[in-house]
Amino acid sequence: MERRIIIDPFESACSNDAMPLPKLTDDALVKRLRWVMLGVILFSILNTLAGQPASFWANPQTAMRGDGLSVDNATNHTFDFFLGHGWQPYLLSSLAYASVALLVVSYLPRFAALTTIFAVIFGHFYGSNNWLVVRWNIGFTGSTVYSIFLAAVIVLTTFSFPETSNEQVCKHLRWIMIAVMAFDFINTLIGQPASFWVDPKTCHEGNQFVRLFLSHGWWAYALLDLGYFVGAFRLVSALRGRIGLICVFSFIFIHFVGASNWFFYEWRLGMEAPVAFGALLSTAVVRVAFRHRQEMNLRRCAAPGPLGKLCSGLG
Repeated sequence: MERRIIIDPFESACSNDAMPLPKLTDDALVKRLRWVMLGVILFSILNTLAGQPASFWANPQTAMRGDGLSVDNATNHTFDFFLGHGWQPYLLSSLAYASVALLVVSYLPRFAALTTIFAVIFGHFYGSNNWLVVRWNIGFTGSTVYSIFLAAVIVLTTFSFPETSNEQVCKHLRWIMIAVMAFDFINTLIGQPASFWVDPKTCHEGNQFVRLFLSHGWWAYALLDLGYFVGAFRLVSALRGRIGLICVFSFIFIHFVGASNWFFYEWRLGMEAPVAFGALLSTAVVRVAFRHRQEMNLRRCAAPGPLGKLCSGLG
């Protein structure tokens, strides 16, 4: 007698081949960088609360944004619904947002997690810069100091390679640095008023040193930036290890703010433009720096002898 085997499709779908549930990341690099991300978010929250006018604590409707405008101002409108209802709703919603961000990057795959972490860092870094420059009137100095500090924290947190490996990463990242600097240069020229091309003294530029050259014409500004680009490139190429990487990330952060300011303050594209630029830049940084870092780690792990033992300490 012929025997027939009946396969239950439901039973097959529920077999051991079912898709595994998401699990928390075990990537050491993601684990370290997510705390840097959290620190940048908290610094942004602190700036927002500390920067409010005295009237805010009695009347939340007088709340202001990092650009010095009211939260109800239609220009560069941002999502400040909770801030306009008082510090308690704002703080609770911000802490909930930070918790969700921390949880999400803890479950995402490595590349997506790192890209998200850097995108959040760039976005809140720009938001805090608005407070430092506009509300606290620290200007370019405050932005530069924060850029260097954040760059140092990122590098010292994530790059535990021997000096030679850090130099290899730096050689790749310096081209992203030049690209961001060039984008800032292009935005500056595009953002000039029509009268600038006839009378350079009508130039529009917040940095007084740059304005000195820009007021003599686009060619003087181009020569300044050409020398600046070459000098920055040679500087980061000459510096060794982590110092070079800190310098590269500092330049990236500084000129990310410079290019984003044109989107936000001049062309009034809102926070969406700096956030989108930061997300694009994050993808490039992670792909160039941390993919190369992972390849170097794999080569080291495959090496025989003591060199392979170094893997245990690397993210």
